[in-house]
Amino acid sequence: MQWGDLLIHRVSDGGLWLDGGAMFGVVPKPLWSKQTTPDERNRIPLGLNCLLIRTPRKNVLIDTGCGHKYSPKEIDIYRIEHPTDVVQQLAGLGLQPEDVDLVINTHLHFDHCGGNTRIDGGRAVPTFPNATYVVRHQELADASRPNERTRATYFEHNWKPLEERGQLQVIGEDCEILPGIRLINTPGHTLGHQSVLIESRGQTLLYIADLCPTTAHLPLPWIMGYDLYPMTTLETRKRIYAQAAQQGWLLFFEHDPRNFAGYLRQEGGNYILQPHHWED
Repeated sequence: MQWGDLLIHRVSDGGLWLDGGAMFGVVPKPLWSKQTTPDERNRIPLGLNCLLIRTPRKNVLIDTGCGHKYSPKEIDIYRIEHPTDVVQQLAGLGLQPEDVDLVINTHLHFDHCGGNTRIDGGRAVPTFPNATYVVRHQELADASRPNERTRATYFEHNWKPLEERGQLQVIGEDCEILPGIRLINTPGHTLGHQSVLIESRGQTLLYIADLCPTTAHLPLPWIMGYDLYPMTTLETRKRIYAQAAQQGWLLFFEHDPRNFAGYLRQEGGNYILQPHHWED
């Protein structure tokens, strides 16, 4: 999709299935099951929708999906599916891993940064050897010291090899990482969670990541049980939704398996999504 002076591609890493109750938190199943159909183990299908931004000089990748470093048990639990992956999708666009200049990690949960590294000779090495990887200081600190609740999703092989090779850039504040690409803190899911604002020639796209993982999660109180700070998520959503509706931002949904993007409008105190047809 042409976005001002930028070219943006959805890059899929396949999908996974997570527990529907965990994905919708306090929302009762009779409500959320109208939006998605669980399998026999109560898991719902989720996409792994990354973004490639091609600027005049740089190739920028936002998130890297699950990757391939999982045991048979983990693949079974999370039903990780790879009919395609990020590297294959990039090859279809004429790019090799060496051609990626910048990788932005919204946060360090395994389904967002698992593709940061790959196994080579029994060791995890950077998938994108020439790239700088960017993450929030708060997120890296929390991932490096996981607690009983978070250690099931923070795996140091997804970022430690980047640190060791000097490829990890850690930021503390909102910033414009490249012209037209701005990183903004959107806490709640984790404290160091960040979203990506992409602006060019008056057009703005927000890669919202796990602040709102699918279009089914759009209602303000439909917050994941995975969110560590759900009341912070609620306040962050109120702020971001208002900006998106007022300023006409296109929202991109990382985990929706079908509807990737849309515009918000406010109607009777609620936010309504106007779907946007995304051409791959």
